[in-house]
Amino acid sequence: MRDPAASLRYLGFQALTNGGRRLNFSFTRPDKAQQTISVEASNDLFSGPDHMAIQECAGICYETLKRLVADWVDTFPASIRLTLADVTQHRKPGKTSARGWQRRTKVNSA
Repeated sequence: MRDPAASLRYLGFQALTNGGRRLNFSFTRPDKAQQTISVEASNDLFSGPDHMAIQECAGICYETLKRLVADWVDTFPASIRLTLADVTQHRKPGKTSARGWQRRTKVNSA
């Protein structure tokens, strides 16, 4: 976020019936007005070879919103959808789809 008067805060999530998540963030705009912005992460993002771990979701959504609000000027949407490109861009380095015990097993068996 470019404007130091703006702030973004994670409020929590809701599990969706389709297996996805809706994460809610409080956004204080530069004019001090507050609004809630929801980020919807579909079930598809939590499955497959490059899936996002549930524990990563809030951080990836936060970083995605932080990037987006820097570009928004007057209009701030009430919700956005997280994409695979967002996950790829904002995933912390070193994250893989293999669980810790799977990595240790592969190392120990080699």
